[in-house]
Amino acid sequence: MTIKAEDRLGLLHLVSGVIDRKLIPIKSLSYAPTDIHDITLITIEVVGNESDLTQLALKIENIIEVFTVEVKQFDSAVCLRAAYFKMDKTFLESPQALAMSNYDTVIVNIYPDAILLAKYGTDATIRKLYNALDGPHLLGFSQTGLITDSVLIGEDQSSVINRLAA
Repeated sequence: MTIKAEDRLGLLHLVSGVIDRKLIPIKSLSYAPTDIHDITLITIEVVGNESDLTQLALKIENIIEVFTVEVKQFDSAVCLRAAYFKMDKTFLESPQALAMSNYDTVIVNIYPDAILLAKYGTDATIRKLYNALDGPHLLGFSQTGLITDSVLIGEDQSSVINRLAA
């Protein structure tokens, strides 16, 4: 679910409150500014049937600050996640280190006693990498919500700007 809205304090609380009242589980949530002044983009990964999500979108559209709500079905071909693995530095000397090249991971930071690996991929590839790295060298793991390369502010951009100006 992608929500474009006027950036105001309490907006995220209002949106998540509507979702909570509908008893729809949230898998991930992202709140970020856009390149248009005072417009924010909220991306929420929820799990529900089409009927419940349609009703949810209509409820969220009733929030005064919300301009648009788009609901799209998850498509594993275009939706990725970023995953981060904090590994003990001795990991580099272990046979598990081959997983770095097998799964196209990159070292993004080096600490005195650990390294931070990053991987962008589907749920399945991240899960396989996690399984390959799981063990005494794995110190921490975290992943983002879904990332997609779809257009976030589309052809309706001028109507949103006009509405803000009014």
